[in-house]
Amino acid sequence: MWENAQSFGAMLVFVEHRYYGETLPFGAKSFSPSNLQWLTMEQALADYQHLIHTLKHSLWDSPDSPVIAFGGSYGGMLAAWLRMKYPSAVNGAIAGSAPVLAFQGLPSSYKAWGSGESYWQVVTRDATAEAGAASRCADNIRRVWPLLFSLAKTPEGRLQLTESFKLCKPLASEADAMRLALMHLNAFDTMAMGNFPYPSNYLVFQQTQNPDIELPAYPVREACKHLEGPLKDTSALFEGMADASGVFYNVTGLTCYDLPVDPDFDGIWDYQWCTEMLPQETYFTRDGVHDMFWPSPMNMSAINAHCRDTLGVVPRSTWIGEEFGGITGASNIVFSNGLYDPWSSGGVLKSSKNVTAVIIDGGAHHLDLMFSNPQDPLSVKEARRAELAHVKAWIQAARNPS
Repeated sequence: MWENAQSFGAMLVFVEHRYYGETLPFGAKSFSPSNLQWLTMEQALADYQHLIHTLKHSLWDSPDSPVIAFGGSYGGMLAAWLRMKYPSAVNGAIAGSAPVLAFQGLPSSYKAWGSGESYWQVVTRDATAEAGAASRCADNIRRVWPLLFSLAKTPEGRLQLTESFKLCKPLASEADAMRLALMHLNAFDTMAMGNFPYPSNYLVFQQTQNPDIELPAYPVREACKHLEGPLKDTSALFEGMADASGVFYNVTGLTCYDLPVDPDFDGIWDYQWCTEMLPQETYFTRDGVHDMFWPSPMNMSAINAHCRDTLGVVPRSTWIGEEFGGITGASNIVFSNGLYDPWSSGGVLKSSKNVTAVIIDGGAHHLDLMFSNPQDPLSVKEARRAELAHVKAWIQAARNPS
């Protein structure tokens, strides 16, 4: 957007989502369930539609100006849904890494999303030679979990885990060992999303607040270098896993690691999961066979209990699928997906009459929406050219309706 807006004579407008950043309707500390009831994606879409109308009619005095929506990840879903729900508000949408098919309740004509196992399959593929990583990486990661959980049953085993994984505090229980396992799962999850072809601070800046601290190019490949050998010794295997995850966790040069208090907790996004089942991968099914982790089926009974006990709400598990029906009736939307991005598992990967799917081979999470870089693969350059061609066509059609 930054690099092409001027050629279109366009204004860039970034809209902060209600309840995030400084847009806090009830103040900074008012996150009670009664106040959070207005945190929904349909309320956000109404905000955007209202703002566009206000800008065009009140501030710009340009009611006929074409508007194109851009977004990545959840923002990509919102861009697509804005075009679908309020087609008069935007003339088209570029939706990067937007998993609009990652929902239950979709029509049977769509590939069944199921319970998210396919997400972890993409994370796993990133750790294989197919995606440029060390050939033994995924298999070595698979070996970690049964050994870890077995050692966690005794005080002596937990001490060994504490030392091998370079923890700041000793593991006190098997529950702590599960937090340790989830910590390492989350590292590979995040590195898969940020598996960009150049160094990037995109997924670490929130923690470091330092733009100069970056993940290396292709961080999954870099992490897998530590899990390259046979690693027959248990301690060597654990230390290799610790160093692999350290590619993400150790960007600031830590000497030891603290366990996360709650590896599943994701702030107020948890409320949006609990009310509308907006995707949150920590709840997705893993089978330990087609992915490189340990079996953990999505447990809706436990999820319902968690949402009820912590937030006083019950998930509407099929609502989004039933409300939007996938992309039924959609038009003027480009859905882009990088094949290194685990969210591509819930994305639109095939074009239809009025919707275009752009596939970025070797691309991670909405790589096409990042600034251009000399290390960009040809696939993302071609994706951007295709997206710009659609934007030009949508604007031309809006200005010269047939």
